[in-house]
Amino acid sequence: MRNITIDDLNMHLFETIEMLKNNKDKKASENEKIDIDTAKVISDLSKNVVEGFKVKAQVLNILSKADNPNATEQFCQLIGLGGKKELAQ
Repeated sequence: MRNITIDDLNMHLFETIEMLKNNKDKKASENEKIDIDTAKVISDLSKNVVEGFKVKAQVLNILSKADNPNATEQFCQLIGLGGKKELAQ
């Protein structure tokens, strides 16, 4: 499985919102709609994903202040962020 970014999560959440809005659109196909319970599950799961990103950001913040500059790069590679070059972009 590829690493999912916060931008990917945002895209999926906005798609879910659009699908909810489509529930009232008579022209929308069933594939363009989503039931409220499923949308709530997606929302709840996204909160967990965001918390995971927050933890990773906190770890990066701590590691960036550490005496071992390689620790940050190693952690970034471990979580799929790449190295210093990718972070600088």
